[in-house]
Amino acid sequence: MNELPLKDIHLPDVGLWWPPAPGWWVILISVILMIVFMPKFLRWLRWKPVKKLSLRELDRIRTELDSGVDDRKIAQEISILLRRTLISYSSRAVAASTTGESWLAQLNQLSGEEYFTAEQNEWLRVGQYRPSVRCEMEAMLQSCENWIKALPRTSPHIARRR
Repeated sequence: MNELPLKDIHLPDVGLWWPPAPGWWVILISVILMIVFMPKFLRWLRWKPVKKLSLRELDRIRTELDSGVDDRKIAQEISILLRRTLISYSSRAVAASTTGESWLAQLNQLSGEEYFTAEQNEWLRVGQYRPSVRCEMEAMLQSCENWIKALPRTSPHIARRR
């Protein structure tokens, strides 16, 4: 029989594992970026909504004031809003149990400066309990808004808990 001059079957070369294909580079860079930016993103998610939700609640209180709700009810809602915001930034045991001057001191300490006047401080302290305490409501709401906007981005209480 006549043999044809054919070459033997040869298998393709086994590729090395290095350098990886471009898809692996994309996956590697994506994983590194997620590791770097995920803690920052989670911190942003944790603290950004506190301010945002507090400001939204303050806007709701402002619309209630415009619709003619009683000042004592507004005082209660402002007090509740400030206390909830303070609890979000500091320990619940400390922020929830303080009253009077120590509560107002905590508000000022958290923001770093005094946003409430003496009249507003008195109104925050006893306004929801006594109908005789008067306060300019729009100025009070503006002071609350300024206080919320001045809150720090992070809380020392949360940093200690970790």
